[in-house]
Amino acid sequence: MHTFKTLSAALALALAGTAFAKKPQPPPRPMGNEASFQESFSPTEVTIKATGVGVEPEDAEADIPRVAIQFVLFRWSDKLVTTDDETQSAQRVLDDIYSHPQKYVTWTADHVTSTRRLPDGTYEVTRMIRIDKGALNDFLVSKGVLSSTSDLAAGAGNPVLMVLPDVPKGKSPLDVLGTNPLAQQTAGAIESYLTNRQYEVVSPRGQDALGSETQMIGNIKGSDDDQAYQIALATGADVYITYAGDVSPVAEGRKASLVVKAYETSTARLLGTETGYSQTRPNTTDQVLVEEATNDAIEKVLQQVQNYWKTDAVRGVQYKVVVKFNGNFTPERKQDLSDALDDLMDKQFPEHKVNISSDKTEDYIVWAPRDKFSGTSAISRVFRQKLEAPGVKVRELLKNRKLLMIELVEG
Repeated sequence: MHTFKTLSAALALALAGTAFAKKPQPPPRPMGNEASFQESFSPTEVTIKATGVGVEPEDAEADIPRVAIQFVLFRWSDKLVTTDDETQSAQRVLDDIYSHPQKYVTWTADHVTSTRRLPDGTYEVTRMIRIDKGALNDFLVSKGVLSSTSDLAAGAGNPVLMVLPDVPKGKSPLDVLGTNPLAQQTAGAIESYLTNRQYEVVSPRGQDALGSETQMIGNIKGSDDDQAYQIALATGADVYITYAGDVSPVAEGRKASLVVKAYETSTARLLGTETGYSQTRPNTTDQVLVEEATNDAIEKVLQQVQNYWKTDAVRGVQYKVVVKFNGNFTPERKQDLSDALDDLMDKQFPEHKVNISSDKTEDYIVWAPRDKFSGTSAISRVFRQKLEAPGVKVRELLKNRKLLMIELVEG
């Protein structure tokens, strides 16, 4: 009987211990939602002003890196995770990220910006913090959430980029590059940054026949005398980047600012614009200040270019196709050719857009299926196969990796 009582007591204590044992804590998630971008400290680091929330001030402090990481991943205008598929895939690795947020923190301000108690008794603490965006990106790539630059190249291909100074319309950016040492140095800094990130950069300087090709492109109605756009099309760049800036005296020294813009070459559509700033320095050359401003601006613009490229690549490979009618075609023959061209576009390039439609010119943006068209040569071949007929020949005027210009002639 004594043994039975002893066992009963032990069992009761065990059950009591189970009842009062700590339940497993769910993986941490950000409690706060307030964060804002402050600066690009380096090509891979961004400074964020983040507000953590917690039951006690120290809990709110611990929440700050998670809030900042959440902002960089999902809420920033240049967020790392951009598509629905990436967002869904990211959910399976958030436990790891938020459980060890300090892995992605490179600096924290010595003093908090503010602390306040909320009406519900919890606390908000705001502090400046620096997040290693590059390390976050590498982790997401390693887990298959994001595609690496090399993966993009193997699939859609990396965008080919071109860099030119921003000049008033009607002026030549190549003339500025040839005469302004600071413009040359800035272009070199941007090109070096891009090549270090494994992007292909095409330079318009010294390319044979560039002048005649840009003139031909300039004759297309609607080019608006934008020479940077014309040069980008002539060189076959997917995206062109322009820059403009200056070095100004300020209190305690001098400071450089640089505005960097990225455009889609086929349409001259603005993809992103950012302004970068150097530190204020009393005794530093213009070149050093401009390079600091360049590093501040280019990373933000490049993220916008990457986001655009990933989204657009789903539609196919984008090309600009210009078809010119050159001959004394009768109205009936001209209508037959226009109908055949419309049928070709609808069947071969379901994703396309008409930029210009006139009596002499049809100007398109097409998204070519990657499995059917390896480049502009394949596109040109289809036009010859589908449009050439007795009395009609297809002749190439200009062809590069981004642009195809053909004309329909009597023959």
